[in-house]
Amino acid sequence: MLPIELMSLFEGAWPACLVTSSVEGIPNIANLTRVWCTETRHVAIANQLLNKSFRNLEENPLALLKIVNPQDLIHWEISVRYIRSDYEGTLFEQIRQDIETVSWVAGVPLPAQLRSAVVFEVVSVRQCVEESVHLKPPPETYGDLLNVLAAVHDWNRLSYWIPGETDEDVKLQASRGVPGAGVDESAFDSMKRLARLVKSESRIVRLKNIRSQLRYLHSICSESVEQGDRPAATFTEGTPVSYLAFPILSSHALAGIVCCEGASGQMESVHSVEDRYLASLAAKLGEVLLTISSIPAPEREALFKQVIELAKLQWQKEADPFHSSLSARERQVAVNVAKGLTNAEIAKQLFISPRTVTTHLERIYLKLNVPSRAALTRYVMEKGLLAEGSE
Repeated sequence: MLPIELMSLFEGAWPACLVTSSVEGIPNIANLTRVWCTETRHVAIANQLLNKSFRNLEENPLALLKIVNPQDLIHWEISVRYIRSDYEGTLFEQIRQDIETVSWVAGVPLPAQLRSAVVFEVVSVRQCVEESVHLKPPPETYGDLLNVLAAVHDWNRLSYWIPGETDEDVKLQASRGVPGAGVDESAFDSMKRLARLVKSESRIVRLKNIRSQLRYLHSICSESVEQGDRPAATFTEGTPVSYLAFPILSSHALAGIVCCEGASGQMESVHSVEDRYLASLAAKLGEVLLTISSIPAPEREALFKQVIELAKLQWQKEADPFHSSLSARERQVAVNVAKGLTNAEIAKQLFISPRTVTTHLERIYLKLNVPSRAALTRYVMEKGLLAEGSE
């Protein structure tokens, strides 16, 4: 199934190509001006001069479409299966009109009339990461990102990793505040293992109270060492007390991994952020990293800060019980209470009965944990929520 965010692939901004193969395995590549998306599971192309490709499809229905996303220039491969050719009907007429309109606007005759609309079923979709090297930001950009993350979230020990060539390989791109960086080769061993785990499982990873767990592991391993099994686990005062790592995704593909170590006294700053916020933040950072290479270097930190602050504001709004617990009508009632309206006035404005307003207020008090109209008014004013009344 095609993700909804990839619909811009089918607007004809960039040429596409169709790869087919005969039953003997002889390939053929045909250039296409456009691919039409008929629904999330089917796409179509115009058969004007596709003699060889059409013969191949009749012998071997499996084919490959390669399309460029005009928004970020990332290439996508769509594996398809030929299912039919329409020689008339709604789809045929739509494609015929589209290509004739382009011909008319360009002022050139069509090279050939439309023979049929060739319809495919989508089998799979793959982002061509190997062809997106030109979109990768310069290494110093990751350092700018870590600086902003440290400033906004009070994270002091950070590193940024990108996927390597093999399944397990990750490459360090930037770090900030890691003891021993540039001197001790083992300074990033734990973070590297953490980055590998995030890459393999594509999830947010949290580890708390590491020292306590290492003490226990140390005691267990000490007994094993006496029996010659394996070395005992060790830790020092510099050993972090917690870890946090999360993936950065760009168009559903892994673009990088942020790892954070929490030293003594930093447990709260590292683990005070929730997973849903991190997922939203990671998605926004993935989007901006696709275009950051075109931003002048002095402006990158400011852009990262803007993106991170926006993610924080959106999350605070979503997590606030005013938005997450109250219904739309309850929010309207709460705002009107803060404006000083009586129950009767609120009822008249919202076209509901005064009794219904009273019922809404009882639920609002319970959900927001406020005891009175005065407390509710203070809550709305302190949160700056008066604008909600216009929704």
